[in-house]
Amino acid sequence: MSRGKKITMQQIADRLQVSKYTVSQSLSGKSGVSEATRQKVLDTAKAMGYSPPEARLSRSAPRAAESPGTAAGIQAIVDGGEQRATDAPGHERFVVIWMSRGHLEEPMYWQRVLSGIQEGCRSRGWGTVVLSPMGEGRQEDILPPYLNRSLCVGGLAVGAFPLRHLTAMKRTGIPVVLVDHQEPFSGLDSVANDNIAAARMIAGALLDHGCRRFIFVGSEKFSVSFRERWLGCRSALEQMFSLRKAGELRRWNVPYSREWEGDLDARLGRLKEEDLPDAFLCANDDIAIALLSMLRARGVAVPDRCRVAGIDNIEGSTRSQPPLTTVDLGKEVLGQRAVEALERRIKMPHSSVERVGLVPGLVLRSSV
Repeated sequence: MSRGKKITMQQIADRLQVSKYTVSQSLSGKSGVSEATRQKVLDTAKAMGYSPPEARLSRSAPRAAESPGTAAGIQAIVDGGEQRATDAPGHERFVVIWMSRGHLEEPMYWQRVLSGIQEGCRSRGWGTVVLSPMGEGRQEDILPPYLNRSLCVGGLAVGAFPLRHLTAMKRTGIPVVLVDHQEPFSGLDSVANDNIAAARMIAGALLDHGCRRFIFVGSEKFSVSFRERWLGCRSALEQMFSLRKAGELRRWNVPYSREWEGDLDARLGRLKEEDLPDAFLCANDDIAIALLSMLRARGVAVPDRCRVAGIDNIEGSTRSQPPLTTVDLGKEVLGQRAVEALERRIKMPHSSVERVGLVPGLVLRSSV
């Protein structure tokens, strides 16, 4: 391939038949990919003549290090995108992305959502500024004064934020869309995965495999998505149990926090052999993958003795032992769809509030 033509991450991904996310993580040296895959991506990129995009800053959005006062309330990251300045005449316009530091550091789901957002913005000639508001959600933290508001086309709030933060975002006067979160009292558009449908889908698959005794693993207090997944699981099973008059659903409120794996292992250790369920339905793949490892360490055969399923379809779900049955929820596509919703709000500022739910897809593997 000619070196005179700019090589993109997508072309490298197509050559290797991997996701663009994998290429991005490999080239940036971030976690989430194996060392072998990283080296293959680096070698291929070099062979194809790929050169990383020049670090650029929009005139309207200096880096956090150059911005007075950012250390106190926010973290700022500026992304100029892959396009060269000459490729996007309106590149100085930008979208603010509000995202917690924890989400920014999580590679399997949230970084992929962010990648989709940035790709959607690049395709429209928009740059992005990522902010991590903290504290009480002061106006200067939500939209810092060093940003040129006249060039800010809108904002995307990724993940859950306190209502006071959402209210402050709305008060900025720029178009705002919630991403993978819904808050009916905010009056803001939202684009989210349909967690209730995802849980009902995976519960139905387990029922089809003859499962009647279930344990749902995950705390509904952790997030709105966990609560919705519990509600979806419960509603699907209760509906079926009422028809067949047989079945059992228990819930393990394992707090998904710093010590969650130890809590889950202790809970499993107290479970007698005869009390094992037909199936564990976990609130996400991360929990399910850890549970598979713990069951294997105890000599519990999956799926022969009990079945395990998750929700999300993160990359690690294909490498678990056995590979995990799960539900595929939008990641990059969620981010791209959120940008579409923001564009709609920009063009139609007085239209009714819109709530978009992305339909999940069942992924059957060997754990069920």
